[in-house]
Order: sequence, then structure tokens, then C-alpha cells
Amino acid sequence: MGDKLVLDLETKKSFEEVGGDWHKDQLGVSVVGVYSYERDQFRAFREEEFGELGEWLKAADLIIGFNSKSFDFNVLQPYFKFKLAKLPHLDILEEVYYALGHRLKLDSLAQITLGEGKSGSGLDAIWYFKNQEWDKLIKYCLDDVRVTRDLYEYGKEHGQLWYENNGRREPIKVRWGNGHTIKDLLLKAQRSGERIEIDYLKTDLEDRGWRQIDIKAFKNNQLQAFCHAKQGIRFFQVEKIIKVRSLGHQNNWQTKLF
Repeated sequence: MGDKLVLDLETKKSFEEVGGDWHKDQLGVSVVGVYSYERDQFRAFREEEFGELGEWLKAADLIIGFNSKSFDFNVLQPYFKFKLAKLPHLDILEEVYYALGHRLKLDSLAQITLGEGKSGSGLDAIWYFKNQEWDKLIKYCLDDVRVTRDLYEYGKEHGQLWYENNGRREPIKVRWGNGHTIKDLLLKAQRSGERIEIDYLKTDLEDRGWRQIDIKAFKNNQLQAFCHAKQGIRFFQVEKIIKVRSLGHQNNWQTKLF
């Protein structure tokens, strides 16, 4: 079984410098950022490392991106003899367009779904390249890779993403889901009395991270649970849970006090 990769890239030039959108192949690539599921690794490839990048791409079972079919792969194609379009590919923007009939920006989708967005703009990345500020360029690119990966994971686990429609937060159904949702797993854990770990999105007060909990009750889309890190009852929004891991049946004497 091959790897699964999340990909994003930055260009050397802007559309204005090459005469518009029709000349994507002339933009040039400064750096390609990749997250490898098999290696559990973020990696930035500069142009002299594209030979190795090509091997990663050809060995992948799936490549995940955002606007990657019409943009990233067209910009990257001049560097490779094999056809990038033939590689197995999930473009999140293509899936959003399929569901809604119109496009959304990565930043707006991430802000509404994950509570955080991009760390800058593509023009920032071009400036970094022209000034040879490689550390800043690589960080910017890999930040976009991480956001894209987290959107993919959220859609896989929840079966949907979120967007803002006329001031209202509304779901976008996606087709790459697991077949069961986070809520299904939480309800199962509640019925069986299993302790679980949840990967919870950050809030204004707390950082994102794994928390061990024992579920007590659901109310609307809110979870009431004993949190072992805080040693007390806490409330969690189901839509902010990224992943669930079962820890099996544990000694839950702490929760009997409540």
C-alpha cells in the first residue's frame, strides 16, 4: 500500500508578471510543501530536490490538495516528464464546487471550519522567494499544507465542512467521508461506556490537543463529559472534534462523583 500525500506549492512569479491566468506554466515553482501520512512528516522540496519529489508523487495512492488540479499540477507539470494529471488525486476545491456550485477560498473555508486560516498570501510567498528568505517561505507553504490536511481530516471524520452563507454557518457535504461520522463514534462510546481520546480544535482559551474523556450526555450538538486533564465536567462542541480514539473500558470511579 502506497502513501497518501497532502500538497501545496508556491510560485516564483505572479500572474501579472507572466501575462495572466492562461500562462500558469510560466509561473515557476519556488517550493513544494508535502505532508506524508506514511512518514507522518512535513517536508519542503526546493527545485533541486524535485527528482525525489517525483518519486514520492508516483508512489502515492492519493494526492490531496486545494485547487490543485487546475493550479498546482499545471504549474508543476513542466518539471516532470510523467503526467501529473494521471495520478490519483482529491482536490478539495473541486469537491466544494460539486456540492455548492461555486468556489470558495481556502482561507474562508478554514476559518469557518477550523477556526483558523492561512498565515499570509501568495504574494507574500513570492516576496520571500525574491528576497531569498527561505525559512519564511517554507514555513508559509507548510502552514498551507497543514491547513489543507486538517480540512481533509475534518471532512473525512465529519462527512462535511462548513462555510458562511449570508452570515449563517452552513454545512458542505463531502464525498470522501469515512461512512461513519464523529457523532456516530461518540454515541457508540457513550452507549458502551468506553473512555475515549478526542483531538479537539483550539478555542480562545485553550490550545488544540488530545483529551481523555468519559461521556456523560449529549445536548443538541454539545457533549458533556468528564475531562481527565481538567479533573472535572466539561462541555465540548461535537463539530470541533477532529478525531476520536477508543481507550476501551477504564475504571471510571472519578465520574461517579458527578
